Amino acid sequence: MQVSAGVATAMALTSKKVGAQLKPVVKVGNPLEAYPDRRWEEVYRDQYKYERSFTYCCSPNDTHQCRVRGFVRNGILMRIEQNYDHHKVRDLYGNQADAAWNPRMCLRGMTFPRRAYGPYRNKYPMIRVGWKQWADDGFPYLDKENREKYKFTSRGTDEFVRMTWDQTFTYLAKGHVAVGKAYSGARGAQRLKNEGYQPEMIEAMGGSGSRVMKYRGGMGLLGVVGKYGIYRLANMVALLDAIIRGRGPGKVLGGRAWSNYTWHGDQAPGHSWTHGMQTSDIDFADHRYAKLTIQWGKNLIENKMPEAHWYTEIMERGGTLVSIAPEYNPPATKADYWVPVRAGLSDIALFLGCAKIIMDEGLVDVNFVKEYTDMPLLVRTDTLMRLHPDDFIPGYRNQDLPKDGFTTKWMKNFNRDKMPDFVVWDANTDKPVAITREDIGSKMKKKNIDPVLDGVFDIKLVSGKTIPVMPLYEMYKVHLKDYDIDTTNQICHAPKDLIVRLARDIGTIMPVEIHYGEGINHYFHATMHNRASYVPLMLTGNVGPKGSGSHTWAGNYKAGNYQGSHWSGPGFAAMVAEDPFNPVMDIAKNTDWANVKGYLKGEEVSYWAHRDKALIVNTPRYGRKVFTGRSHMPCPTKLVWFVNVNVINNAKWFYELVFNTNNNVDMIVAQDIEFTGSCEYSDIVLAPNCWAEFESYEITSACSNPFHQIWGGTGIKPIFDTIDDNLIHRQFARRLAEVTGDKRFSDYMKVYEGEAPNRTKAMIRRLFTTSTTGMGYNIDDIINGKYGEPGCCLLLFRTYPRSPFWEMYTESKPYYTPNGRIQFYNDEPEAIEWGENFIVHREGPEATPYLPNVIVSTNPYIRPDDYGIPEDEQDPDLRHVRNIKKPWSAVRTTKNFLWEKGYRFYCVTPKSRHTAHSSWATTDWNMIWNNNFGDPYRMDKRSPGVGEWQVHMNPFLCKDLGINDGDYIYCDANPADRPYMGWKPSDPRYKVARLMLRAKYNPAYPYHTTMMKHATWASTERTVKAHEERPDGRAMSMTTPYQSNFRYGGQQSITRSWLMPMHQTDSLFHKAKSKMKFKHGYEADNHAVNAVPKETLVKFSKAEDGGLHGKGLWEPVRTGYTPESPLKDRFAEMYLAGQYIRVKI
Repeated sequence: MQVSAGVATAMALTSKKVGAQLKPVVKVGNPLEAYPDRRWEEVYRDQYKYERSFTYCCSPNDTHQCRVRGFVRNGILMRIEQNYDHHKVRDLYGNQADAAWNPRMCLRGMTFPRRAYGPYRNKYPMIRVGWKQWADDGFPYLDKENREKYKFTSRGTDEFVRMTWDQTFTYLAKGHVAVGKAYSGARGAQRLKNEGYQPEMIEAMGGSGSRVMKYRGGMGLLGVVGKYGIYRLANMVALLDAIIRGRGPGKVLGGRAWSNYTWHGDQAPGHSWTHGMQTSDIDFADHRYAKLTIQWGKNLIENKMPEAHWYTEIMERGGTLVSIAPEYNPPATKADYWVPVRAGLSDIALFLGCAKIIMDEGLVDVNFVKEYTDMPLLVRTDTLMRLHPDDFIPGYRNQDLPKDGFTTKWMKNFNRDKMPDFVVWDANTDKPVAITREDIGSKMKKKNIDPVLDGVFDIKLVSGKTIPVMPLYEMYKVHLKDYDIDTTNQICHAPKDLIVRLARDIGTIMPVEIHYGEGINHYFHATMHNRASYVPLMLTGNVGPKGSGSHTWAGNYKAGNYQGSHWSGPGFAAMVAEDPFNPVMDIAKNTDWANVKGYLKGEEVSYWAHRDKALIVNTPRYGRKVFTGRSHMPCPTKLVWFVNVNVINNAKWFYELVFNTNNNVDMIVAQDIEFTGSCEYSDIVLAPNCWAEFESYEITSACSNPFHQIWGGTGIKPIFDTIDDNLIHRQFARRLAEVTGDKRFSDYMKVYEGEAPNRTKAMIRRLFTTSTTGMGYNIDDIINGKYGEPGCCLLLFRTYPRSPFWEMYTESKPYYTPNGRIQFYNDEPEAIEWGENFIVHREGPEATPYLPNVIVSTNPYIRPDDYGIPEDEQDPDLRHVRNIKKPWSAVRTTKNFLWEKGYRFYCVTPKSRHTAHSSWATTDWNMIWNNNFGDPYRMDKRSPGVGEWQVHMNPFLCKDLGINDGDYIYCDANPADRPYMGWKPSDPRYKVARLMLRAKYNPAYPYHTTMMKHATWASTERTVKAHEERPDGRAMSMTTPYQSNFRYGGQQSITRSWLMPMHQTDSLFHKAKSKMKFKHGYEADNHAVNAVPKETLVKFSKAEDGGLHGKGLWEPVRTGYTPESPLKDRFAEMYLAGQYIRVKI
C-alpha cells in the first residue's frame, strides 16, 4: 500500500510523544472467548443524534425547489435529508400528487451546510473603501479623474471595510439620491452624452435619473418575496424621481428591472414566435404519457437529477428514448439510439430533413395541420405577408368574436385591429374564406370550412392587381426541397439511416415529446432551432395531447405561476408593481388592479454586457441603422443592485465588463449569501440570511413540478450578522424616507411591518390569493398543513400533471398568436427582412466553419436584406445583422475567417452535475467531485483549490496539438475582442484574464467539439496575486473571502456579447408572461435578447506539464490509470477485460 505525500508529511511531523499516545489495535483471537471493545459504536451512532428537525426549500437556480429536512444539534445544522412528503400534497379540490415525486434532493442539497458555515459566506455588510470615500466626500461628479481617484476603474484592487447595518442603509439611501440627481434632466442628459452613450439610450430615460438605476432579483421564483421583491424597489424609486424633478403621479418614471431567464440564455426564444407563450414546459410527471422522448442537446440525467427518473422510467413503460447531441452524453447511455450531429445548431437541418420525410411519406396528421396550425392560411407571394380579407374584399370589417370565446372572455386587452382575420381556400366552396383567430379545431369544423393545403391560387386585390397566393403548406413543399437526405446529412453530419429512423418514429409513434435547454438555447440561432423543433411535431399532431410537445428546461423563471387576471386580481403585479403613490395601507386587505401602476420598466442585462450599448450599426447601404426596437431600448447604467445572483461573474464578456464597462457605473450593490466574483467587483456587499435561516415566511414554486411552498421561521438562528432579504429592502426604504424627508417610501413598505415570521404573510397573501393559481387558498391553512404537508399545496392548474396547450387541443381554444394557430411561419416585417419568415437553417455569426450567419436556402420566398455588408466583413456587430442567402452547395465552399486563423474548435459550456450554475462552485466537496483533479491535500500547489476546472477534449485532437491528458493549457478566442477590448500581452490584467485550465481526454467528444462546464468563479486581480504569493498557492484572495476555480482567467474569458436581432422586435404579438393579456414587442424574460455564450470558437496551446510541480505526465496517466495512458499495461483496459479478477479453484 502506498502512502500519499500528504499523509507521509503528516506522519513525519507527528512527534514521538503524540505517536506514543496512540493505542495499539485490539487483537481478537477466538471470538467465543473474548469480544472487542464496542464503545466506538456509540460514538459512531452519536453522529446522527439530533435535537430537532425542520423543513425548508433548497432553492438554487435549478428548477426543482426540493423541500428538504434539516437536522439540528446544539443549534447547528448537522445534515440534510430528503423529506419524502410529496405524495401527501393536495389542492383545494382534492387532487393529490403521487408518491413517484419522492425522493427529491441531490448531492448539492446534502452539502449545503458547508456553504452556510463555509469560509466564503458573507458574514456582515461591507463597503468598498474607495466608494465610501466618494460618498464621504459628498458624491462629487465622477469625471475621469474622480473615477480613477476613487478606484472605480480598478475595483478589483481596492479593499472592503465592515459596516453596521445602520451605516449601510444610510450609504445606500444617500447613494440613490446622489445618482438620481446626477443624471436627471437636461444636465444629466448632457453628462451622459459627453460620456459617449448612444442618443437613443439617453432619450429612453425620459429625463429621469431613476432610469439609470437597474435592479435584478436573481431568478426570483427561488424566493419570491426576497428576490423578486427587489423589483418593488425599482417601482418605488419613481418617488425619488418625483422629489428630484418636482413631478406628480403619472409624470415620473421608476428604475429598470433587469431580466433573468433571457439574460442567462435559458429561455427558448423561438417559443414566443411559435405559439405566443413565454415557454412550453411540463410537470415532469407528464413524462408518464410519452411514448417517444427526444433529448435534443439536453442532459436531463446530470442537470435535473431530482427529476431525471421520470425520463429514464419511460423505458420501463415500453417507450422509445432518443438522444441528439454532438457528443455521446449521459442521456445517450439510456437511449434506444443516439443521433450524433455537428455542434453549433446544425441540427436545425436535421428536423427540417425529418419534416420533408414525414411529408413525402404521407405521415402527416392532416386534420391536426388543418385545424390547429397556420399551414392552411394563404400567404401573398409578392409581399410575403399573410393574406387578409380586406386585401381583396372591399370594405371588409373584421368579424365579431364570440362573446363567450377565449379571446373575448379571458384576454382583457384584445385588439381586433392587431388581430385581423385571415384567409383559407375552402375545399367545399372552392373559394377564399375569411376566418378568425377563434376558428380552430372543432369550431372551424362547425362552420363547415375545409381548408386546402395544396395549390396556387390567383387573388384580385382591391387595388385591381392580381397576385398568386399559396397555402403555407404548399410553400413548405418548395422550402423543404433544400433538405433532402443527402443535404441534411452534409449539413448536420447525422447518419442518413438515423435521420430516416427518427423521422419515421416521429411520424408513427404517439405521443412524442422533445426536450432541450441550455445546450441549445445558448446559441445565436436558438430562435430558429426552437421553431424547428415544432415542425415535425406540428405535422404529426404532437402538440397538445398529454405526453407530447416541445419543451425547454433551464432556469426557474416562472413568475407566471402567479398569473394575474381580470377575474382573480393582479397576482404577481401586486408585489412588484403596486402604485407607490397609492399603496394599500391596510395590510389586512388585498391589492386590487386599481392600486397597480408600473413605473418600473424591464431591461435586458445583455445591453450592459454589450459595453452598455444597444445594437446600432453603420451599414454600407443604409448608413446608421437601429436594430434594437424602441420597446427594448436600454438606458445608461449608473446604479446596479442585484439579489441572489452572481451576475457580474457569470456575464458573457466578463473581463470586458469589469475592466472597461463598469468603470462608468457609479454604484454596484451585491446582495448574496456568499462572497462571489460579483462581490469582488461591487461597491456595497449586503449579507442576507440563507434558506435555512429565514426568520420570516418565504415562498417558491417551480416550472417542473406542481408544488407551491412556504417556509421560514423554524430553521436555525442566523449564524452571522445577517438578516432576511425582505428586511433589507424594508429598512432601506425607511432610511430613504429619513434621508429625503418623504414618508411615502416607508409607507410603500408598510406591508412588511411587524416581526418575523409573520412580517411577510400579508404580501404572500396578496400575491398568491389574487393569482389564477392561488385564488381560494388561505395562507394560514397552507402553513398549518391543511393540504397534506405544512407549507405545501398544489398550484391550481386545469390539469395534473400540468400539460401546455391541453385547452387548445381538447377545447379548441386559440393559441396566443395573432391568428390563434401554432405557427410554421412569421410575417412580422423584421422576420421577412432578416430572412427568418420560414424556419430555415442558418450558420452562427461565430461558431461555424462556414460563412458566418449565412442562410442556407434556395427558397424564392425567403428574401433577406444583407444591408450591403460584404462577405469578408469581420466586425462582430455587422456580422450580427448580415443576412446573406446561399444554397448549401455554395455555403459548403465558404470559410469562416476565424477557422482559417486556427480557431477551429467549438467550446460548449453546459451546467455541471455538482453545481447549480455558480452556486457550490467552490464548496469543498463539490469542488473535488466536479473534475478529475480534485485533491483535498492539494499535493500540487499549482491547483487553485481542492479542485479546478478542466476542458474535455478528443484524445486525437490533443495528441495533434502535443497536449497530454492533465496538462495545463491556454484556451483563447477571437483576439480582436477577447478576453477584453484593448488587451496587450504586457498588460498585467491580461495575465489575470487569459484562460488557463487542465486538459481532460474524453473520447465521447468529436474532434472539433470541446466542453467546459459553465458558471465558474473567475480569476480576479486578488486571486491571481494570492496564487502567486501565498505560500500554499491557493487562488484565494488574501483580503476578501473569495476563492477562484482557476489559476488564471475563467469560463467567460472566451465569450462575448451577442445581441440577436430577432430577439429585439417591436412587432411580435405574444402573451404577457404573468398576466392574462396580449403584448407586442419587448417583455423581459419573454421576448428579449437571449444571451448566447456557446457562440464562440477557440484554439488551444500547451502551457505547462500536468505532472506534479509541472514536471512530466499527470500521475494517473503516468501510472496507467487513464484510458489514454502511454503504458502498455493500462489499468483501464485490464479492468474492462476482467484481468484484475482472480478465480481460485
